[in-house]
Amino acid sequence: MGSITNLSWIFINIDSENSNYYSFLSTRITVHYGSITDVESDKNLSAQFELSQNYPNPFNPTTIIKYSVPNVVSNFSSNNVELKVYDVLGREIKTLVNQKQKAGNYEVSFDTKELSSGVYFYRLQSGDFIQTKKMMLLK
Repeated sequence: MGSITNLSWIFINIDSENSNYYSFLSTRITVHYGSITDVESDKNLSAQFELSQNYPNPFNPTTIIKYSVPNVVSNFSSNNVELKVYDVLGREIKTLVNQKQKAGNYEVSFDTKELSSGVYFYRLQSGDFIQTKKMMLLK
């Protein structure tokens, strides 16, 4: 039997709307006897930031917020990820995440024992990316 050679490639996806962002998607190709036998890419990594709707919603007293961080390089932004919760008046209630994070899928539990019923907003921000979603606490 011949040997199997693994090659690692990196493909660069350039965002046509914002030329400052590049996402790097890694792919592993397996070669057996000089021909490609398998192509495997990391399907779990997102090519862009994603903020999911919290679950459950409405909730009491805790909820889960999921988000994805891609491999992004920008000339104008840092890799710092912030996830914050605000009330309906725009006042910051709590910072759930404020740190540099590698590409991947994350989830944060938000405990609201000290809060009253009502509508709250959570916002994911990293560099130029900002997305906000609404959640409802029922006690």
